[in-house]
Amino acid sequence: MSLYETAKYEVLEKEGKFEIREYEPYYTAAVPESDPVETYGFNQIFNYISGNNVSNEKISMTTPVFNELEKDKFTTEFVMPGKYREQSPPLPDNERITLKKSEKKQCASVTFSGTVSEERIKKYEEDLLDWLLAKGRIPSGTFRLARYNPPIVPPPLRRNEILIDLQPTV
Repeated sequence: MSLYETAKYEVLEKEGKFEIREYEPYYTAAVPESDPVETYGFNQIFNYISGNNVSNEKISMTTPVFNELEKDKFTTEFVMPGKYREQSPPLPDNERITLKKSEKKQCASVTFSGTVSEERIKKYEEDLLDWLLAKGRIPSGTFRLARYNPPIVPPPLRRNEILIDLQPTV
């Protein structure tokens, strides 16, 4: 069990390290990045949740920390606590931070431990796509990297995931 609140989802299907999930709506605070492995924006969003926002409101840390993995465009995103599912979190006072609302959706995920590298990200993206193809499910949008542990956790004990949204089934 995590010490932190996590983005709320229900597992619809599980097969080894792969899952299909249905996520409840949630907000994230996002910062653009230049690299999917190094997350320089982490400190900016940490300052935001520490009360450096227009309401001076402290916001609880949650998991996971997402990295949106668009081609040549990345973000670091903190999931906002569940109390913000229906209402927007406080506005940031840092112009680099944007608030994004994610609606209810289905996602596919693959879980892995250890460190994160571009090579490992690509490998798990391919593994997830192969699994979805075998299931007859169609991905939608871009991949996301999800990290659940602070850097002090030894790599073999870290929980990481690659996720992608799914087109609705008919």
